Amino acid sequence: MSDSGPQNTTAQDSNDLFPRPLDKVGLFVAGIVHNLYSPLTAMMGTLDLMRLKHPELQRELERISNMTYRLKDDIAVIMEKARDEGAQNITEVDLARLISNELLFYKGDPRLKHMIEVNWEEPVGLPRFNAPARDFIMAFDQLLTNAIEAMDNVDSKNLTILLFEDGDELVLTMKDSGVGMDEETLAHAFDPFFTTKTPILEGRNPHTLALGVGLTFVKMIFDNLGCSINLESSPDHGTMVEVRIPWKKIHEAHPRQMVFK
Repeated sequence: MSDSGPQNTTAQDSNDLFPRPLDKVGLFVAGIVHNLYSPLTAMMGTLDLMRLKHPELQRELERISNMTYRLKDDIAVIMEKARDEGAQNITEVDLARLISNELLFYKGDPRLKHMIEVNWEEPVGLPRFNAPARDFIMAFDQLLTNAIEAMDNVDSKNLTILLFEDGDELVLTMKDSGVGMDEETLAHAFDPFFTTKTPILEGRNPHTLALGVGLTFVKMIFDNLGCSINLESSPDHGTMVEVRIPWKKIHEAHPRQMVFK
C-alpha cells in the first residue's frame, strides 16, 4: 500500500476521535416529542371550553393553561435543537438565538435551573452567517457543562454570558464563579485526557464523567472553523472563556448548496 503522505486534520477526523451524538436516536426522540403536540393541542382546546362552562374555576384553569403553554414552549425548544443538531449541511446560524435555545434546553439540569444565577440577555441585530450549526451547538454545550460542574462546590453560583460584535468577529465570553484553575492546570486545560475532576457515576443526578476530552473537543471544533479560544482563570475566582469567531470568513468558506426539487 502506497504512503499518501501526511494528512491535514479535518472535521471528519475529529468526528472519528470524538463521535457526534447519535443522529438516529436524536431523530427518534424528535419524533416522540413531535407526537406530543397532538394531545397537548387537545388539552389546550379543552381548557378553553372549560373556561366558558366553569367561570368559577377560572383561577385553577388559568394555572393549568400556563403550564400547558410552558410545555408547548419546551417542546418547541427540543424540536429546534433536534433539527439543528441533525442538520449536517450548512445552515444560516443565528448564534444569539442558538445560545438562548441551548440555555432553555439545559434548564433540564437542576443545577442550572435552581442553583445558578444565569446572566444572559439575547443581543439583537448581530450578523447571521453560513456555518455547520451543529458544531457550534456541541462546543457551546461542552463549555456550558464545564461551567456548571466548576460551580458544584462553591456557594455563590453565577454564570455570565455575553455575545457581541467586534469588527469582523463575533466575540462570545462565558464567565463562571467556579473553583477556577491554577497556572499549571490552565496550561494543560486543552490537553487530551487531562482532568482535575473526579468521576461521579452513582448517587447523583446528573453524573460527572470527567474523561478529560471536553475542552480538547471544543478546541478542535473551533480550530477547524478558524475560531480562537482563550481561557483566563485563577483559584477561587472562576474561569472566563473567550471565543473569537471570524464570522465573515466562516460564511465565505461555507457556501450553502442550492436544493432543487
